[in-house]
Amino acid sequence: MEKPMSSPMPRIVVLTPVFNEEDNLSRFEADVRETLLDRTDADYSVIFIDDGSADRSWEMIEDICRRDTRFKGIRLSRNFGSHIALAAGFNYAEGDAVAVLACDLQDPPGTILQFVEHWRAGNQIVWGHRRSRDETIWRSLSSSVFQAMIRRFAMPRGSSFTTGSFLLADRKVVEYYRQFREHNRITFALVAWTGFRQATVEYDRLGRQAGRSGWNFSKMIKAMYDTFVGFSPLPIQIITTAGAGTSLFSLLLGAYLLTNWLFGNPAQGWTSIMLAISSFFAVQFMLLGIMSQYLYRIYTEVVRRPLYFVSEVVNVGVEAP
Repeated sequence: MEKPMSSPMPRIVVLTPVFNEEDNLSRFEADVRETLLDRTDADYSVIFIDDGSADRSWEMIEDICRRDTRFKGIRLSRNFGSHIALAAGFNYAEGDAVAVLACDLQDPPGTILQFVEHWRAGNQIVWGHRRSRDETIWRSLSSSVFQAMIRRFAMPRGSSFTTGSFLLADRKVVEYYRQFREHNRITFALVAWTGFRQATVEYDRLGRQAGRSGWNFSKMIKAMYDTFVGFSPLPIQIITTAGAGTSLFSLLLGAYLLTNWLFGNPAQGWTSIMLAISSFFAVQFMLLGIMSQYLYRIYTEVVRRPLYFVSEVVNVGVEAP
């Protein structure tokens, strides 16, 4: 069933986080203009969110926006991270649907046209699923493991999510997304958590043509950690299981040592005892670290600091409350 539209020309807003992308912006502008903006079946616009770039990215964004008002710009006061930058973009986006597109063009802009087709058919969230990727074997494998673990332990059943943020969300999803206030956020996880009818579009991910990617192994681990702590009971289950396991081991070890002592064969030396004590301390500190992460996140949310600060805007309307 086709999605009813309030106007014959649906408005599609494309959000593009930017961090030190001066080498990619000109090519991005040309590709997006040719692929999306010049089409007549929908009213496309692009919102750049400059996440505290240290190069000429913002100056280039201003120039692009002056030449074409379909391009819009938001400049954050400093680097808050790509997921917070996207939160700012969602708050400023005024459209019937909102898509997310990386500035490096590894995700082809033309795939958004397929997103829109699925959206018109009634799907409220459309995900881009990487059929192939121009990456090293290690990076591809680690990303696959990351996605499999999150799908198994953190995401709602039946979700068609992917761990990238190449997606399109209906206006209703965007309005619900704006209600999320947490600082430690992962965009795809929050969008997937809303539920709604979903579809997937497969595409071939391209290699990066210019600049350096800010996504690395340590950031992937942090994203996994944030997702598990924010959406899965697994860390608490690990704490409970580890606590029960170490308690059982302590009881068995104590029973073994007591039995040997009663039968006149006390344990000789302290090697085994010290090894057991060291193991217990290691487990305790690991569990304490997990609990500390929960406490830190609770503190971060309780103080209710703003998610971001906007220093400049170009061609955009009023931010949603």
